[in-house]
Amino acid sequence: MSQTLLSIVFWLSTIAYAASFALFAMAAVFHRKRFLDLAVTVTWTGFLLHTAVITARWIQTGHPPFVSYFESMSASTWFGVAAFLLIQQKKEFLRVAGIGAMPLATILMGWAGTHPFGFEILPVGLQSFWLFIHASFAAAGVGCFIVAAGVGFFRLYKAHLNGRLDQIIESTDIQRYDEFNFRLVLLGFLFYGMMVASGAIWADLAWGRYWGWDPIELWSLITWLLYAVYLHVYFTWRGLRGRFLAWYSAIAVFVAGFSLWGVRFFYETIHTYGN
Repeated sequence: MSQTLLSIVFWLSTIAYAASFALFAMAAVFHRKRFLDLAVTVTWTGFLLHTAVITARWIQTGHPPFVSYFESMSASTWFGVAAFLLIQQKKEFLRVAGIGAMPLATILMGWAGTHPFGFEILPVGLQSFWLFIHASFAAAGVGCFIVAAGVGFFRLYKAHLNGRLDQIIESTDIQRYDEFNFRLVLLGFLFYGMMVASGAIWADLAWGRYWGWDPIELWSLITWLLYAVYLHVYFTWRGLRGRFLAWYSAIAVFVAGFSLWGVRFFYETIHTYGN
């Protein structure tokens, strides 16, 4: 796939994600199931186009497409949308959570698109199997946090409407949203922990030390601890489950995004994403 065609398909997938968010929002506001069904279909369309971009990029570069800023943001979005499509397929009551997950996916894709689409030969320092392990867990962890934020946001919206969405989704106890929010955060927490651990192993091989308090290392640890606090609250203070933790997950995802992509704008770091 040429760079021009790759760019076109990438932006088509971004447009599809934006359109799916609009349809999810219309379903939630106007309480029309046909909008919800169409939103899921459009999300699948965007996801398949996005998968084509990921696959073509991998073939062209010869390495997992997680290295540059464009690739890292795109991969994290892909994992998030994949997780959302999987859970909504299994649990219909989670379908409208797209109203929270898809705007985040659209924003990340748009942000990724501001970075160069081109690629370079992988630097010697990054030519390691640990790249695949480290970057995969980072993208998967953020993907889970994105969907958790979407579920949390929709949980808050559904509580506000007090049952008026039951005509487009199966009626269910709102605590089930709290449960799935917790499950997604727990999974993302485990993935992010593996990202930090594998990064430490890779750092020892590449730089001769496991931990150096580099800003990205520090903010990754802060993010992991932030979600550890979520889990601590969930298990310890049952009275704070629900609304508080829904808000918590919806806000914490921005810290996760900053730890991966925002740090370089404020700090000097030895970590590099290429272009």
